Amino acid sequence: MSEVKISLGDISVNFIQQMDFTVKQLGFDLTPLLDKYQLSIGQLAAHNGRIAIPKYMRLGFDAIALTGRVDLGLEMGRNSGFQYYGLLGFAAMAAKNMADMMGLFADYEMLLSHNIRGQSCFNAQEGILSFYSIAPYNQYNFFVVDSVLASWFCLLQSRWEKLPHQSKPFLKAVHIEYPEPTNSAQYQAFFSCPVIFNSHFNGLVLHKTCLLLPLVDSCEASFLSVKDLCDTQRAGLIDNQTWRVKVADKMSQHLVGKMPNIDEMAQLLGTTSWTLRRRLYRESTNYQTIMDTTRQGLALSYVRETTLTFSEIAYLLGFSTPAAFYKAFKRWAGTTPKHYRQQYINK
Repeated sequence: MSEVKISLGDISVNFIQQMDFTVKQLGFDLTPLLDKYQLSIGQLAAHNGRIAIPKYMRLGFDAIALTGRVDLGLEMGRNSGFQYYGLLGFAAMAAKNMADMMGLFADYEMLLSHNIRGQSCFNAQEGILSFYSIAPYNQYNFFVVDSVLASWFCLLQSRWEKLPHQSKPFLKAVHIEYPEPTNSAQYQAFFSCPVIFNSHFNGLVLHKTCLLLPLVDSCEASFLSVKDLCDTQRAGLIDNQTWRVKVADKMSQHLVGKMPNIDEMAQLLGTTSWTLRRRLYRESTNYQTIMDTTRQGLALSYVRETTLTFSEIAYLLGFSTPAAFYKAFKRWAGTTPKHYRQQYINK
């Protein structure tokens, strides 16, 4: 079998460094786990490296076992710093208000991570900064949600607390999609506001009156200068994508429950179906081929790298029934989804 390789997403080495620092602060050494997953922070950092999200999740799960801290994600937030966000971090340090900071975290997320199923977003009218995470949740991805929300909160807090005579908290509520854990009191204490579990999104909700208050340590010249660099870096990442990759990326986010046709895909990409066909032809491919290879690659990745049920995977990939997914998977992999997953459990 010739496997189609499609990653579920990746994350910057910066966040491995944040985890490494946090584990050290807790009195443990992450090195044996880094060796286990053949990860070198130095080598990755030298090449602006990233690792696959599933590997990051497994590393975090093992780090929780090592430290005995189920709240590792919250601790990572406590140890967050603008340095872990690269250019985006420097821009956030100089932003004039909380709304600008929150917009940066969402708009330039691709500079640091990529999730094939979705991305973070900022609703300026409602004051909501939300984080997209692959569901359903399990022991491997709880800490990812925790670390992102906790880091965002602590970075915002570090700017907010410099305002003179500012006793009012800026955070109204925290929403988390997964069920309430046994240590939920730790979340309430950490964020100092209501934390709503089993929510329909993961995110921070700010008091609207706090969004546009000028931050005393802002620097407009630096903000605009670094933001321009962020724009250039983001544009470079987008321009380097082929149309095949653009289609596969967008398709991965819109397969749920059905398969988008080429007219729908062209609209999502801001072009016409005729133009899209022409561009794909120039890359020696076509829409149907990309559809088939994308579904195949995602199917193999979901079965191999997640604990999603096969019915859930069928739905995520736009199959009409689980039976149709089973049939297609056996054609792709030469075996059943169950047997294929068992081959990778201990890898």
